[in-house]
Amino acid sequence: MKLAPTLKGGLRIDADSLEDWMVLDAICADAASLPGAPLYDRLSEKMAKDPDWEEFVAPDIRSQFSDQIAHISRAISSAPMDEDQAGSIFISKEDAPLWYGALNQARISLEQVFHLSELDEFEDLDDLGDIGEEKRSAVIRGHFYSYFQCLLLEYVLE
Repeated sequence: MKLAPTLKGGLRIDADSLEDWMVLDAICADAASLPGAPLYDRLSEKMAKDPDWEEFVAPDIRSQFSDQIAHISRAISSAPMDEDQAGSIFISKEDAPLWYGALNQARISLEQVFHLSELDEFEDLDDLGDIGEEKRSAVIRGHFYSYFQCLLLEYVLE
């Protein structure tokens, strides 16, 4: 998979295989699989003392978080692919905040489930030792999501 800026100020994702599409699908799966209460409800708990929060703010946050995941899911599922499963997704300046938000939700979910911040810095995956395949996969996805967000910040979001 390749991610690169476009001449129009967006970002292009070139997926070259079914595995690449699976990694992209994992963004939505991870974002939607936060254990316990949804992320927007966790934010609401911190603001529960504000009488206007539940009426005016919370519905917009719930909608925004759900819309981010739904938008990314539609972009991935509707992307044209050739017979070798290769295809591209173009992220415009207008779509970039939705992608950034969904990636952030996915990273928060991975942290809640796997406690990735507790891992020591590593140069390559062999340095992680025996952490199990599921956690190793989460580490890889978490780094990919972070890199993806960095590209969005550097080339698309202002």
